[in-house]
Amino acid sequence: MTEVIEGLGLGLAAIGETRVTSTKADLERALKHAWSSWEHTTDYPLIERVQRPESELWAGINGSSRRTNAAVVWRQIDNWFVVDIALVNRTPDEAARFVGDRPLKEWTLLAELFLGALDPGEVPV
Repeated sequence: MTEVIEGLGLGLAAIGETRVTSTKADLERALKHAWSSWEHTTDYPLIERVQRPESELWAGINGSSRRTNAAVVWRQIDNWFVVDIALVNRTPDEAARFVGDRPLKEWTLLAELFLGALDPGEVPV
């Protein structure tokens, strides 16, 4: 799950969106949409097997700031989660090498699905 949380953050940074709401219901709705629409979910069977993957992913985002040695960290600041590439002086493309074998464009697609779902008017309920 750590790879997915870091990868999503990396994708957000790559498209220039490093701040999202910290409202749990909004995030879970967006995570549910993004996860169910992303073509690589079967590569993460531990997440796929749980009843509510969006809750697991939200918990991963919420606990991200406590992780050490992470390439990408989500920090809660006021009513926002802010994505931070924790590797000093690394671009998203360079940091992608530290998040697993998936190319940055696949994380960017997940991030786009996620961001599109943060607007309730664009997501089927």
